[in-house]
Amino acid sequence: MEKPEMNAQEKLRILLIRCGQKLNHHHGGHQTQGRILKILYYQGPMSQKLLQEKLDIQPGSMSEIAAKLERKGLLSREKDTSDKRKILLSLTEAGRQDVEAFQARVRNSHFPDFSPLTIEEQQQLSRLLEKLLSGWSDSQETAQ
Repeated sequence: MEKPEMNAQEKLRILLIRCGQKLNHHHGGHQTQGRILKILYYQGPMSQKLLQEKLDIQPGSMSEIAAKLERKGLLSREKDTSDKRKILLSLTEAGRQDVEAFQARVRNSHFPDFSPLTIEEQQQLSRLLEKLLSGWSDSQETAQ
C-alpha cells in the first residue's frame, strides 16, 4: 500500500512546529517573559493592555506574568498619571541588563541562527512570516 502524499499546508505546519520546537528548546522556558522584556526594551514603557494585545494573551495571564517580572525586579508597574485605570509597564535597570545579557548569549551561540539562508532569503522569510501572522490575526478578528 502506498503512503499518501502530504499536502503543502500540512508540510508547512509540521515544518513551522519543528522550527518552533528547536527555537524553544534553545532559548529555554519563560518565552513570554522574555518577549515582554524585549518589547519594553525596544519600544519603551507601555500600558499593560497594549502589551497584552501585542502578545495576544489573556488579561489574567498578562497580570500574572507582569507580577512575576516585578517580583524579580525586572519591570515596574505604575498607574498612568493621565488615566488611573491604566497600568504602565516599564523596564528597570535590572530588566535592561537582563535583555542585554540574553542578547549577548544569543549572539555568541551558534544555534539556532539563520546562516543557512542568504541575507536576501532571511529578509524574504521575515516578510513572509509577518504576512502569515498578520493574515492569521486578521482572520481571528473576523471570526470573533
